[in-house]
Amino acid sequence: MTYPTTADQIETQAPRPDSWTDVFRWDVAIHMLIMASITAATFQGYLKDRFGGPLPYVLADVCLIGAVLIWFGGMAVRHAPLRAPGLTAALVLGSIIVPTLYVMHPGSSFVLSIAGLRAWSAYPFACLVALTTIRSRGQVEAYVRLILLLCVITAVYGIRQYIQGPDIALGTNLGALRHGTTVFYDIAGTTRTDFRAFSTFTFPAPFAGMMVFGILLAAGIATSRSEGRWMRLTTALLIPVFFVGMTVSGTRAAIVVLLVGLMVLGAFRGMGIRQVVLMPLLLAAVHVATLLTAGRIIERYRSLLLRETVIWSYVSQPITIAWNALRHDLFGVGLGRTGVGVPMQIVNSYPADYFVFSDGDIGRAAVELGVFGVALLLVILIGLLPHVVRATRRLSRTSHGGVSLGIGALVVSTGALLLIGSPLSTAPHGTIWWFLLGAVLKLSMVEDDAALAGSAHVP
Repeated sequence: MTYPTTADQIETQAPRPDSWTDVFRWDVAIHMLIMASITAATFQGYLKDRFGGPLPYVLADVCLIGAVLIWFGGMAVRHAPLRAPGLTAALVLGSIIVPTLYVMHPGSSFVLSIAGLRAWSAYPFACLVALTTIRSRGQVEAYVRLILLLCVITAVYGIRQYIQGPDIALGTNLGALRHGTTVFYDIAGTTRTDFRAFSTFTFPAPFAGMMVFGILLAAGIATSRSEGRWMRLTTALLIPVFFVGMTVSGTRAAIVVLLVGLMVLGAFRGMGIRQVVLMPLLLAAVHVATLLTAGRIIERYRSLLLRETVIWSYVSQPITIAWNALRHDLFGVGLGRTGVGVPMQIVNSYPADYFVFSDGDIGRAAVELGVFGVALLLVILIGLLPHVVRATRRLSRTSHGGVSLGIGALVVSTGALLLIGSPLSTAPHGTIWWFLLGAVLKLSMVEDDAALAGSAHVP
């Protein structure tokens, strides 16, 4: 009789069931640093309001860069190949290399270019890391649970912030300086303004985006066939909390992304009794949000959904900025010129009219990278999202359905709405988006490898 002599042989003969603790079995340092980066970026705004200097800016970046360096060193030592469906790996590498070449663009100083490069080339590395370090569903579950936990913390804090009002939220000198008028909006038909909660983020929009991420991930688990009853119930009860958090942010674009995401989730999952059960929870959330905000923000949402001019303004503004930028300079004006990813101290050191601000990633791409930036976004959408759609549909019929449904809806809906949002340029959203994209593709590859191994053992 022979006995297995290595850990790999033992796992082959007696595989363990997937568990979230799998993040402590393989590539522990990499996973811990990626998780630390996501956590630090989630609380970056909170830290900025209380601590000056570079620490709040660099904490998340240092963790991400550290994870990438360890990952790259391990890949080089093992001479490990970078496996990915189709041209996925090449497209992700292109999204890193093309902006990096723009560091030599004469339109921006070297310091500004490096700061702007962070928002372009740092986050896609998370996709490559996921494609090579994810080995089980349990590891992905650990990330989903972390994101849901962070969403709970930021939702509760944001709701409390809204109830307390702007005097408390902007009570620090740094807070009042950083946020200013960005956390207020004009109430339609009046001369009054209302406060928009921003939670632990710098602006209300990233807070709302995090709530959308939480709702879609929770809805994917709650409507899956593979998760246990208590897990489905727990995640379903989180959805109203996240919706109220999104509402007090007053961000209208978030409701569009959420509706698209829920439709994408329905297309992946198919309509059934579990989707119908979610309706009372959403209605309860709308009722609580209406009472909490005295109906003002719900009316703000209604104006977006019922008035064509409001919806068109959200779509047309980034397109107009992109068109004007391409007309003015076909090859862009340089990295960092939209101010995205650039620390406030650096922004304040330049003239007020030096930066060209844009709400969407397409406007940022056109301003900074010109026609190459717009082409890069189109390549990402056309080249990557179809793979995500196929992988999610494939996994929805397996034991991976609980995590894959929410991830697929999150990646596809936020990626498809680059016109009105910036999922690729902000932290932690950029890291989460790219990592989950790589994770769902890798899970599909793991499932395919398991199917091939099973068929090979069939006599």
